[in-house]
Amino acid sequence: MEALNKIKFVVDKFIEVISTIILAIMTVLVVYQVVTRYVFNSPSAISEILSQYLFVWMIMFGSAYVYGSREHLTIDILKDKFSPKVNMIAEIAAQVCLFAFIALICVWGGYLYTVKSAPQVDAQLGISKAILYSSLPFTGVVTLFYAVYNCVLSVFNYKHHKRSFGDELSGTA
Repeated sequence: MEALNKIKFVVDKFIEVISTIILAIMTVLVVYQVVTRYVFNSPSAISEILSQYLFVWMIMFGSAYVYGSREHLTIDILKDKFSPKVNMIAEIAAQVCLFAFIALICVWGGYLYTVKSAPQVDAQLGISKAILYSSLPFTGVVTLFYAVYNCVLSVFNYKHHKRSFGDELSGTA
């Protein structure tokens, strides 16, 4: 479990840093876009499209990060009433279902769509559209890691008689 915690820490920090960098670049691009549009009356199409690409990547990274930190929206009122063993089984079942969905739709489907869109070139930026769509399989793999981590964490918590309730995780306690 300690090795997984270290890997999760590194993955979390990587996503935090990349998301922060993307947000900073987007801020500069949007300010530049506003200045060129309203001050110079000559909008920059490149900064607009680039900020859209970065926005997609930031949303995908943010979604993976929120899932990994277990701060996503959940309704735990029923699950919290389960016995510890049933709670662990329900948690693992949910993680396995999510793993299957992410693996099939995000990773595999995202990969196929990325490959399919690779020949398409963005007219404004002159780069392949695959750069935009590759965010889905990339962050899907990260989410798969988080799903495995959450399964291992559920078993670890069960074996060590620990239990996490929804309100403790969501920050609303």
